[in-house]
Amino acid sequence: MSALPPLNALRAFEAAARRGSFVAAAEELNVTPAAIGQQVRQLEALIGAPLFVREGRGVRLTERGAAGIDRLGRAFELMGEASSAMREASGEVELVIGAPADFAAAWLAPRLATREEGLRKVSVITGPPEAVFERGAELAIAFAAAAPAGYESQLLAREILAPMATPELAARIGEVEALSNVPRIEEAGLDVDWRAWLARRGAYGLDPAPALKAQDGLIALSLAEAGAGVVLARRSLAGPALAARRLVPVFADGDHVMDAAHFLITRRGRRLSAPAQAARSWLRAEGARAEDAADEL
Repeated sequence: MSALPPLNALRAFEAAARRGSFVAAAEELNVTPAAIGQQVRQLEALIGAPLFVREGRGVRLTERGAAGIDRLGRAFELMGEASSAMREASGEVELVIGAPADFAAAWLAPRLATREEGLRKVSVITGPPEAVFERGAELAIAFAAAAPAGYESQLLAREILAPMATPELAARIGEVEALSNVPRIEEAGLDVDWRAWLARRGAYGLDPAPALKAQDGLIALSLAEAGAGVVLARRSLAGPALAARRLVPVFADGDHVMDAAHFLITRRGRRLSAPAQAARSWLRAEGARAEDAADEL
């Protein structure tokens, strides 16, 4: 068997090829771009040919580099699976789940507090699917208008928007028209805002502009909890506030089911560890319970 190049050089090459950049590869491997460049040059010296050509701020594989990158990527996946299998056998597997930060804080964290016995070691990281998978996540949750392409996806939970306020403020609002007398709060970037919600209710005479707009859904909820106004909030984020009655729905029929939903996703063709399989089933059951609870409201 021919001698293998140093593992660090192969890791640097594979990461740079996959990310298309020495800088991105360095961020992933927690080293400097100069270190990535040095490792790649070492590998090129051993191979006897350039493996990359520079393109703007990124890099592109040469024909020689492209010849082995798929096999190398699969090799690293197999090594990861082998490592997971050995940790499983020793009972020391830590499951990593990725999710958007707001959803992780408001929906996932409270449920993890009462998780099943078989899910003892769980780490939650935040970010989009591609980023959390690269950081070791086996499961990811995404909030999107459709199932993310390139992954195995299952619907976890629908998302529902509804006007919410403190009990004291909600008690002073009877009809939709009364919203003209209170500040309105919304989360920026959603496909349904106050303008759309009011239009669906036929309330065209009200100024649709919100008094307050927050870039983060949890900030929007915090404003409402402080009594700053009525928030058009996502129920997935408002769960803790609703359970504690810090906020209440303003209208009995104010719910709007969004086109966007929460999806539970995994990498295609990847073997899941036993804890990941258990967590996937548990999360789907939690999602179904959340759906049933929403239907009863």
